[in-house]
Amino acid sequence: MNEVRKYPGWYHHMPLCMLAHFFLWHVKIRLGEKAPALSLSQMRTLVEVVLPLRQYTIADVLALVAQIQQRNHRAYLSHKKRRETEG
Repeated sequence: MNEVRKYPGWYHHMPLCMLAHFFLWHVKIRLGEKAPALSLSQMRTLVEVVLPLRQYTIADVLALVAQIQQRNHRAYLSHKKRRETEG
């Protein structure tokens, strides 16, 4: 069982679970009795081929890193402010 602590986490996790379930159901329907018992590693390989990863440019990666750093800094300031008001 996966532990999801907050509402947004639940609504990110559930569509992924439903997509995975649909993919398995689709494979079973298409292959019928010939459907193999796939291992996690084999399933990961299949999903990587069916859903290829996005190709990032250097600019995309730099923007993503900057966004993550800004978010982490805002969280740091928020936690610091809360600790100062509590103590």
